Amino acid sequence: MASERVRYMSDSSGEEQGPKPKSAWPLSLYIATVVLILGCGILVKTIGESTAISDPRSDDDTVIYDRHGVELGRFHSEINMVPVTLENMSPILVDAVLTALDPDYLKLDKIQTWELVSPILNGNSKQDLPSITQLYLRLEDGVPSSRTAALREASKAIHLERSYPREALLEQYLSQVPLGRDSFGVEAAALSWYGRSAKDLEIGQAAHLASQMARSAWRQGPETSGHSILNQLHEAGLITEREAVNQRQALLEGVLIPDRTAKPIKPAVVDVGVMPTLEKIYGALADQYGKETLVKGDVTIVSTLDLDLQRRVARIANTTVSTSEIQQLVIVVLDDRNQLRAAYGTGDLSPEETGLGPLQRIAWSSKLTDLEIFNTPDDFSLLQLAELHSLVARNGVKYETGVLLEISDRSGQQVDRFSHRVSEKFDFRTITEIANELDDLLTIDDNIGVSEGQVRVRGKLGGDDERNVMWYGGASARFAVALWMSYPLEDTTSGEVEGSQLGNGREAVRVAGTIFSELHSDG
Repeated sequence: MASERVRYMSDSSGEEQGPKPKSAWPLSLYIATVVLILGCGILVKTIGESTAISDPRSDDDTVIYDRHGVELGRFHSEINMVPVTLENMSPILVDAVLTALDPDYLKLDKIQTWELVSPILNGNSKQDLPSITQLYLRLEDGVPSSRTAALREASKAIHLERSYPREALLEQYLSQVPLGRDSFGVEAAALSWYGRSAKDLEIGQAAHLASQMARSAWRQGPETSGHSILNQLHEAGLITEREAVNQRQALLEGVLIPDRTAKPIKPAVVDVGVMPTLEKIYGALADQYGKETLVKGDVTIVSTLDLDLQRRVARIANTTVSTSEIQQLVIVVLDDRNQLRAAYGTGDLSPEETGLGPLQRIAWSSKLTDLEIFNTPDDFSLLQLAELHSLVARNGVKYETGVLLEISDRSGQQVDRFSHRVSEKFDFRTITEIANELDDLLTIDDNIGVSEGQVRVRGKLGGDDERNVMWYGGASARFAVALWMSYPLEDTTSGEVEGSQLGNGREAVRVAGTIFSELHSDG
């Protein structure tokens, strides 16, 4: 019994005095490292081998056509990306870029492993300073947002650095990096910022451009101003102290040329008023696809505009203004699905910017104010007047007004196709009552009228005595038209005002008749 007790105590003592088990985390770290290395190796063979440096090209124009394939204009009137070799860059620019981004990039032949592994381990790529190879990959892929994405980036970077010299990767990066003012690559940026080629940049300009790259490369990093880069260049012995002092002063005085604020829009035809419509198309596409797509020429656009009709409407407007007392005349034409066919204003006025006043001033029926057709009843535009008459003529069906038919990519593959879209439908009986209060348009043209075989147009005349303006809106089965005309403001008696308004009203109706006759010249 005693021996059993002794043996038990001995065993118990042995268990207490034995070596404690080692922590498992070093083993886990070792296993994770092995898995990571194997994973990188597999990904380098699979994903990496499918990665190659892109072939940068000079940008093409984004061409906008009318609905019949006639060129209306182009987006990208300036040079926004021009591939350039390192030999055609200022040596101080290359030095400034390396100093700002990755000083040892061209000095090291081996792959910088930690920059690739760190984002995989901590899952946050934004805290690490990337290599230029990584920055090049991020031009297309963006900053990795997960460990998987970081592992994918690492595999691509390893393959690129095994396959290409770093000088080639640096050259590719400098030819494509976005640098503000809608410019991509150092050559386009040098022209945009400084008005000179990248090979002719001075020290301060090179430092400023390098600071732009560093600022976009990382949000949380070292000081990236042009002054700090000048200091680094001086400390590295790449520029003298006098050069550093002089270039700091140059930076203070400004090394830039004024920014071109105009949109990169170049009409293919002049004197027919397509610029407001091109601006509308540019704004809509920039919001949807981004400016980069437009200025690089990656898409081709077909609009709803009919250039031949646009020319005819412009001719009618200009002839009317030149042969009458009318100062300004604006015309907008929509088809039966609210696709914009023509829009012209003398003096480059736009239908969307031509205000008529509150809806109560335009409404010919009290029922219109109760429908809540538009969101801005206090500032009714000429375009909205055309939309209103289109809605009434289409029995209460409201179509969204469109300016685009289709978008294709550079290869001709259709990216998007725009068809008419019904945004709202209103009570048929109410719309019929509103339509009954419209007037028939009567002209000397036998094609327009109320008789059998004629095209019937229903519309309404309006005006503002204080501003001495008149407008007309109306629609046929195929088109809706709105026009606005202004006259000189003169001191007149009430009787003279009434007489002039009658005359101006007849003139507005006459112009409307001329437009509808042109629209239905084919029957």
